[in-house]
Amino acid sequence: MNRPAIAVALAAMIALAGCSAVLPGDQPAPESTPTPEEGVAVENSSAGATNVNQTLRIDVDDSMAGAELAEVGATYPRDRFAVDAAQHEDIALGVDTDGNGEIDRAFDETHISGVNNNEYSFDITMDTGYTLEAGDTIVLGYPAVSNPDEPGEYDVEVRVNGQSAATATVTIE
Repeated sequence: MNRPAIAVALAAMIALAGCSAVLPGDQPAPESTPTPEEGVAVENSSAGATNVNQTLRIDVDDSMAGAELAEVGATYPRDRFAVDAAQHEDIALGVDTDGNGEIDRAFDETHISGVNNNEYSFDITMDTGYTLEAGDTIVLGYPAVSNPDEPGEYDVEVRVNGQSAATATVTIE
């Protein structure tokens, strides 16, 4: 998917997502519309789907406030999900600063300094120059996750600046 299409999809999802702690960011297929309790939505929630776009929404709390937005990552259950490499230009990144569900500060591939992955996790390092404030919502879309072959609910650890920020749930059908 090209960068403009990701940005449009991301903006549409954010407008529909609301403001929960960790919510979907990319418009899911109608059959996989998440409930807020699910925490993370996937573009395609079918078991065995490959190269699925997942977008994380992470609310910034007081413990994260005051630090520069420098890293966002996620760790999926081992031997269940496969995380492939993604190019800088394929990563969608922004911050909703006023809680209205829209990206107020967008960052592009020039702000991303590294995209690191292994078989079950990814970490995006960046030079944004943006200082996080309590109430901000970080939005990051990663386009290269393959779903497990078995349906179920799976916990995903989400990190900001190397510290655990939340545990989200991905539902695979």
